[in-house]
Amino acid sequence: MKLEKITAWLDKTLDIGAFDDVSNNGLQIAREDGDVKLVAFAVDGSAVSVKAAVAAGAQLLVVHHGISWGGGIKRIAGGEYNVVKAAIGGNLALYAAHLPLDANRRVGNNWELARYLGLTRIKPAFSYHGNIIGVTGYNAHGKKIGVCSGGAGEFAPAAKALGCDLYVTGEASWGDKIAAENAGIGMICAGHYETETFGVKALAAAMARELKVKTVFLDREADK
Repeated sequence: MKLEKITAWLDKTLDIGAFDDVSNNGLQIAREDGDVKLVAFAVDGSAVSVKAAVAAGAQLLVVHHGISWGGGIKRIAGGEYNVVKAAIGGNLALYAAHLPLDANRRVGNNWELARYLGLTRIKPAFSYHGNIIGVTGYNAHGKKIGVCSGGAGEFAPAAKALGCDLYVTGEASWGDKIAAENAGIGMICAGHYETETFGVKALAAAMARELKVKTVFLDREADK
């Protein structure tokens, strides 16, 4: 399948253009012409993930954290050079989806994490750069839980204001932990990486199902 068809599906499925994001979402590294037979998925567009994707025989790597942020890459040097070198050397394209993958109701990190936790009555919550990216829901005991993956400890007071009994995120700064304590809400930090595997895996499954393209999830934790 052509790269353009796959990236068009990703753009539409994740509604890439609807988000004001710090990440330059979409195709960040192109590749030479040819069919894409295997699409690899990973949380980070790191040199480790790129090399693993090339070794797996993939022609495209889809990630949550890409390599182009804000004004884009100003210099291809240091760590960015290592990623770009590995990608071009392996003729591997790189596609990134940051906030769009956090927020998506069908395959997003937060909706998938909430479903994994068994929450019901799930609703969008927590605004970041004008984008609603997290959720709230209720557990089996009727407790309201706030969920926002990654490094979203700052939303703990907002979760309390929404009536949540507990807030679940990936990681938090010490200041965020004190703010949660002051607000009177418990906060679980389940790991930045760990909480952001849910949407990546769900997106891979959806692509395989809808485009009939072979996909593979590259879990860096499995290599430790």
